[in-house]
Amino acid sequence: MAQQVTQLYYKKKFIRKSLEPFLVGIEPITSKFVRNRLIVLYAHLYPEGDVPLDREDIKRNLKYLSDECQVLPLPEALDILSNDWDLPHRAVAIIVDDATQAFFQVGRKLLSDAGLPYTLAVIPGLIRSKGKEHLLARLMRIAGHSYWLSNQEMLERVLEWFGDTEHQETVSFDTVFSKASKLSELDLTRLLDHVRALDHDFMTWEELKELKSQDEVHFASHTMSHPQLRHASGAWLDWELSRSKAMLEKNLGVTVNTLVFPYGNPKNLTLEVHQALDRHGYKNSFFTEKGAVGPDTMRYSMPRLPLEDEFWRLRIHSCPAICSILYPGPKQGRVRSLGHQKYLSI
Repeated sequence: MAQQVTQLYYKKKFIRKSLEPFLVGIEPITSKFVRNRLIVLYAHLYPEGDVPLDREDIKRNLKYLSDECQVLPLPEALDILSNDWDLPHRAVAIIVDDATQAFFQVGRKLLSDAGLPYTLAVIPGLIRSKGKEHLLARLMRIAGHSYWLSNQEMLERVLEWFGDTEHQETVSFDTVFSKASKLSELDLTRLLDHVRALDHDFMTWEELKELKSQDEVHFASHTMSHPQLRHASGAWLDWELSRSKAMLEKNLGVTVNTLVFPYGNPKNLTLEVHQALDRHGYKNSFFTEKGAVGPDTMRYSMPRLPLEDEFWRLRIHSCPAICSILYPGPKQGRVRSLGHQKYLSI
């Protein structure tokens, strides 16, 4: 996933390797004029399918961050920005998405060996457990991953199971959530078999507690089922945001006020999602848009850059002042369409 995301992310390149020495070289000068900017890096840190995790390249990237940057815990960095205090030079924070078993077995050690703090974005509904919520979360993944059929075809397959094939053109994922919530565990299991729902291995609560006790780690919500949130509304949207937050806080004894958007697409921040984030007490949320975070960044539209990237590009992207110039913030038209979104420093 990480490698594929990075390739798509840079489909339209305008940064060249040949520019890296120049851009990194002028960073001390530009930082005098563009102050208080934070780089947030995202990573998955696990092998995906047949694509192995390039441990040596990641070790090199992590060593560079450790030696040449100030890697801060995300909550500390955001607190500094929200108060408009001064960040250290070349301030960086790290978010790791998904909390898979593969990360626990492979990627976690890379971060631990480097001694770097990080925030782990967890999908609580997909942590294996007894009860309906885990089954419901597995089902609602059809609004995210394409599985073996497209999202729409998966939706139609669910309706087929319910025997409701007359309203396929108007039905929504919210309808599926409403219908599935009323099923027994046995029927939910049968429905999951019918749609051939995936059941990937994510970290257990015990393993997350182990991380909490051994690493400098904080936690963020990655929703309950990892859907494209632009599909979500009503009770389903509330469940995705409120239950994921509540489960993390209850099981880990932490405060969670950050959402990491599944798939990182800013189109998933609809007006209803924006209002739900406010309603459920989230202070900020992150996409995978390019850019640096500053006091004037909209708190629900925060950008991230990839950690699992070529070394020369990471060197550029760990320069907050340079990234502020290369990647300006979201267009005002989009911000207005979401209402009066608050800045981080407010």
